[in-house]
Amino acid sequence: FFFMFRMGSIIYGGGQVVLPMLLTEVVDTGWVSESQFFQGFALVQALPGPLFNFSSFLGAVYLGIPGAFIAWAGLFGPGLILVLAFLPFWMKVRQVSWFKCFLAGVNAAAIGLVIAATAQLWEKAVGTWADAATFFFTGAFLMFFDPKDAYPTLSKLWTPIGIVFGGLFGYLLTAIDFSQGELDVTQCNIGDLTNITL
Repeated sequence: FFFMFRMGSIIYGGGQVVLPMLLTEVVDTGWVSESQFFQGFALVQALPGPLFNFSSFLGAVYLGIPGAFIAWAGLFGPGLILVLAFLPFWMKVRQVSWFKCFLAGVNAAAIGLVIAATAQLWEKAVGTWADAATFFFTGAFLMFFDPKDAYPTLSKLWTPIGIVFGGLFGYLLTAIDFSQGELDVTQCNIGDLTNITL
C-alpha cells in the first residue's frame, strides 16, 4: 500500500508518467516479471478506464484479489485526497493569472514526462523488428487515419480498432519471424534497415 501511495503522491501527468518508475520498482523487487508487467500493460491499454487500473493488475499478480484492492487504493488515494482538499478553492484559484501560467507550465512538463516514459518503455518492450514495426504501424494508424470528419460515430471506436489492428499486425509479423533475431535499439542505424531480407 505504502509503495503505491508514494507513487500516487509524486505523479503528475497521468498514468504513462508513472510507468518507468513502476517498471523499476515492481520488477526489480520481484513482485512481477518483466514479461508479466508488459502483458498487464497491454491488457490495461486495451480496456476502457484510466491507466492507473494497472496498479490493480500488479497487486493481483503479487497478492491476489486483496492485493488488487490494496494497490488500487494506494495509487488512487493521493489524487483523490488532493482533489477533495483542493475542490473548495478551485473556483477562486483558477481565475488567478499566475496560477494559470503555473498550470500551463506543469502541463508542458507532463507532456515531456510522457515522451520520456515512451522512450524508456521502448528500450524495455521493443526487442525485435516485429515489435518496432508494430509500434510504428499502430502509432501511424491512430495518428494519421482518424475518421472524425468523415465518420464521427466511427471516431469513438478508432482507438479500440487501432489496438485490434496493432495486435493482428504484431501477431502476423511475429508469426513470419520478421528479422530472424533480436533488435538492439542502442546499436540500430538506418543502414541496418537496408540489409533486412524476408
